Amino acid sequence: MFKSITDPLVRVAEAIQTFIAEPELRMLHVTTSDPIRISALEHIAAAEHHQENLCPFVFLEAPTEATDDGWEIRSEELRADLDEIAELHEKAGEGVTVRAMPGESCAPSALGRFGLELRAALGCLGAPLTGLVVVLSPVWVRDAKQWMEDVAALVERRELARVRWVIVDLDEPICAPVAEKLGKAALVVDARLDTGEVQRDVEAMLSAAASAPPGADGMRIAGMAGPDEAPPTHKVRTPPLTPQQARVIAEGREKARAEAIEKGTPEALLRPEPMRDLRGFVMGAAGAMIKGDASRAVAFMREAKALCRTAGLGKLAVMMGLVMGGFAMQARAPDTAAAIFREARAEADAAELPALSAQAQLAVGSGLLAAGKASEAALAFAEAGQLAAAQGERMFAIEAYRMAGQVLVSQQDFEHAAGAFWRAVQIASDGEPEEWRLSSGPEAARALGRIFREHGSADRADWLERVAVEMETMGESEADMPSMETTDACRDAV
Repeated sequence: MFKSITDPLVRVAEAIQTFIAEPELRMLHVTTSDPIRISALEHIAAAEHHQENLCPFVFLEAPTEATDDGWEIRSEELRADLDEIAELHEKAGEGVTVRAMPGESCAPSALGRFGLELRAALGCLGAPLTGLVVVLSPVWVRDAKQWMEDVAALVERRELARVRWVIVDLDEPICAPVAEKLGKAALVVDARLDTGEVQRDVEAMLSAAASAPPGADGMRIAGMAGPDEAPPTHKVRTPPLTPQQARVIAEGREKARAEAIEKGTPEALLRPEPMRDLRGFVMGAAGAMIKGDASRAVAFMREAKALCRTAGLGKLAVMMGLVMGGFAMQARAPDTAAAIFREARAEADAAELPALSAQAQLAVGSGLLAAGKASEAALAFAEAGQLAAAQGERMFAIEAYRMAGQVLVSQQDFEHAAGAFWRAVQIASDGEPEEWRLSSGPEAARALGRIFREHGSADRADWLERVAVEMETMGESEADMPSMETTDACRDAV
């Protein structure tokens, strides 16, 4: 990997190690770039297992919108995370007690409620745990000033002194004033990509790839180190092939090629030229994105997709479309991304690739949601769930229906949200116990339970909590798993 990319991640790794080793630090403030955000969070998460760490980590990534600061969602995520932490410590049998969270807190504001829930979470921690590390890393922030003020208000609360904060800002150091006010109690790290350095690394690789000699393969064709000329033919002591031997070998190669094509392998995949051109387009798109030229990156990916279609690589063409839409999302052009994803969905349908159709449809929903079209996004997510369920892609279907329900809750459409969450729970319950915990089925069950509880159906809410625990423990508890017959009753309760 490029040094221009690894260096910022090394800085994050070093900073979080220092943060763990020096408990007097109250805050670690990280500013990073969107392309390496997930990698930065992975480095932070790894530090939780450091032998000197006595604080469980809680990761909260809900975005902040102009009309929704995200603190209600973070409160729910905090409660769910504490439940999981308690269960993990109980199973580990290490003598560490983490008590269950008390009843939900009430406050005049969502931020106030989060503060109360966080204080309650601290009260659930038994020795030798000393506090919580709360990692706030919203996927996007629409109101930077409000976000900074909210974080400052939490950090300053005396009753939350046992909370240690890791704040991850994207592109701009929004919460730098909070760290500055803490002085020596804060550690600051700039882990942003230097686009100039990354650009030079990519251009050097592209230049090396373009200069690869005819016949080059392996790492050399990808722009890595290698000779400037194809290696000469080795002198061998064995005698040259006879015409008959050469003919037998040629016939064998042609037979293998024909068999591969007969089994459905596209002919283009058996020739190096299309693959070399495709690699060039993809690498060109990556280089354009690093330069911040999203339109050029999308143009490269259109060329890549056109090449795949011409070569008869229908599945790969759809995948190129999904990548192209992802570039548009990164460029903060969600409407364009949604249109690209719709095109990918249509191509997947035409090529009879139902699994990719579901994936593209889920991407459509993400584009619409980012564009602020929540109602359309909910429908798109629900359709993705339907497509995935029809193909037996349970994990995919569960997440799609859960996302639909979450969006509908934000729209106060509790009836349809209940239906979406319930469908996710049903699909999860149809799977194997090994799949339950890996899916978002427990989360969907708890979300549905919250709807029932808010509408006066505590019995059903309690039952759904037991279902969630059943899924998380992979069948070790004694809850009755949901059945199709209870669907109408659940929806009528809302």
